[in-house]
Amino acid sequence: MRALSISLLALTLTACGDSDTKQAPATDASRALDEQAIAKGLLPDPEGRALAGRFETRSDLGVDKFCAVGDDGSFEIGMLAVFGPDSKCEGQGRAEFAGEKVRITFSGKDSCSFDAEFDGIQLRFPGSVPAGCVSYCTARASMSGTAYYYTEPGNASARRTLGRDIERLCP
Repeated sequence: MRALSISLLALTLTACGDSDTKQAPATDASRALDEQAIAKGLLPDPEGRALAGRFETRSDLGVDKFCAVGDDGSFEIGMLAVFGPDSKCEGQGRAEFAGEKVRITFSGKDSCSFDAEFDGIQLRFPGSVPAGCVSYCTARASMSGTAYYYTEPGNASARRTLGRDIERLCP
C-alpha cells in the first residue's frame, strides 16, 4: 500500500510540473476585449508606444521617477532613482525611439547614453550602464537595472514630476 501511495504521489507531482503550456488561440471575443482595454488605456497599444508622461516605482526606500515630454519621437527626460534619504541618481537629458528600444542620453555631467527596454507599461534600464553614468549618482547608488512603470500619460503630467536636487525633472 505504501509503494502505491508513493507512486501516486510521484505521478501527481509529475502532472503538476513544468510542462509545455500552450497559449489558447485568440478568439474574436478576446481580440475585442483587448481592443477595448487598449482604447481605455488599460493595456498598452502594441502599434503605438507612447513615452510622453510620468513613470514611477515605489519601494521602502522611496519613489523612483522618470518623465518624458515630447510627441514627435524625440523627448526631454528626467529621472530620479532613490536608494535612501541621502543616496540617489538624478539627471535630465533626451530620449528617442531606436527601433524596439529607447535611446536614453543624460547631459550636463559625464557622457551617459544607453538603450532601455520599453514595452508600453514598464521602462527598464539595462543591468550595466556606461561608466559616465556614475556622475549622476551619489556614492553607493547606480541607475543600472532600475525600472519605472507608466503611471500617467501626457506632457502635463510629466512636467509635474518633482526631483530632489532638480526641482522639475521634466521642463
